[in-house]
Amino acid sequence: MTSSVEVAFRVLRIVAERTDPTSPMGTGAIGRALGWSASSASRSCAALARVGLLAPGEVYGSYRLGREAIRLSGRAAARVALPVRYALTIAAQTTGETACVAARSGDTLHVVASVGSEWTLHAAADVGEPVADGSAIARANAGEVGSSATHPRIVESRTERVVEVASAVLGPDGECVAVVAVRLPLNRSTGGVPRARRAVDAARRRIETMIAEGAGEPHPHPVAVAVGGTDVESPTSALDAAVRVLGHLADGHDSLSGTARSVGLRTERVQRLVTALERAGVVSRRLEGDGVGVCWGVHGWHRAATAPILTSAGRRLVAQTATDAGVYGFITVLKGIRSFTVVEEVGEPDGGLVMMPWLGRPHPVIGSDGGPTLVMEFEPADLSGLLRRRHSEHDLSLLMERMRVVSRDGVISIDSDDDAGLLSVSAPVRDASGAVAAAACLTGATDAARPRRAELELATRDLATRLSDLLGG
Repeated sequence: MTSSVEVAFRVLRIVAERTDPTSPMGTGAIGRALGWSASSASRSCAALARVGLLAPGEVYGSYRLGREAIRLSGRAAARVALPVRYALTIAAQTTGETACVAARSGDTLHVVASVGSEWTLHAAADVGEPVADGSAIARANAGEVGSSATHPRIVESRTERVVEVASAVLGPDGECVAVVAVRLPLNRSTGGVPRARRAVDAARRRIETMIAEGAGEPHPHPVAVAVGGTDVESPTSALDAAVRVLGHLADGHDSLSGTARSVGLRTERVQRLVTALERAGVVSRRLEGDGVGVCWGVHGWHRAATAPILTSAGRRLVAQTATDAGVYGFITVLKGIRSFTVVEEVGEPDGGLVMMPWLGRPHPVIGSDGGPTLVMEFEPADLSGLLRRRHSEHDLSLLMERMRVVSRDGVISIDSDDDAGLLSVSAPVRDASGAVAAAACLTGATDAARPRRAELELATRDLATRLSDLLGG
């Protein structure tokens, strides 16, 4: 029954659309959020867990986002992940403030991508955060047009402390697929709002250009593989069939008939399933034609899960790898355009030598252990534009060369620029969209590590591969 599909995916969204979807949520809380009984929610959760979209929590009767939902989210975001990251990073750097993209799933809006401000005091926009009614993002999503003659598509809102500047991102048929925004404190609004308007406009144009360029691409029509790993020849339940349809649409928009051919189901059944998925808020139809695609709201699921996975299960992998290799281990991520350590394993003093802790501390990408790895997918022109004011041409040239090395080899060893006596090895950690989400780093004293360079590079690549697997990459 397709009604069970709608119910199941409403439950999935309750768990997924949070700032930490890996945190276990009880069936009682899920039921209350939907106005259902705990037993009804429990049955849906069990069905979702069977196909891997949810996973049981440590506490009985609790569930967290499952591996297959993370992978599904990443696949849906894959085509737009890098352009969105570029656009938000440039907007955040040119304004100094927080830039984000929000998108709708069903009748709610959530932040699905964010690049934070580097200011100590700033306006936040966490992935998974719900968007308030009446905000600039909500009004832009509803089709409101701004009053500015120079930026007519910009909508603004102000609260007691925060200014929000937003613009709708339109799809090929003129439908709003997402909203790009900059948030800043009210006390920086005098010069900040004009900069935010320009940055939001530029980011919106960049994302819309990417969407337009990909609009004519045909669906890849791969061999059908069910997200939950069930028999692709004969799905035995409506949920299995819906998962197959959703997995197909995650790779790109398609018509109902094209979807039916690709997944091996009758067009009438696909139509009923798509209607249920649309009511549940995970797919949407194009304004023109019969094209269907996964909502951009789904894109935030894997991004919200990335940090908690790296700092929990990822931390254990780093500790084991560092201990086995006899070196120090780190995971770094990109915050704005700086490297930021989220996991470290510095171990015990080694012959009187102690590694200074870097946990929670930012460092410029130029000179940081994982810097070239973190920005390896950036366009050189974009990166130069962001860094040229702060760094010399020599530093930029060296960074570009290191980016080429890690892109070619999948790993790079660097004699640390700022810390004489250290050799650092890093490799890219990829999330479910295939984009670089972090750098896995192993670091040791140069005299001991240099003779073991090949061994440490192999260990670092293996660590990065296992971390990527945790993220669904």
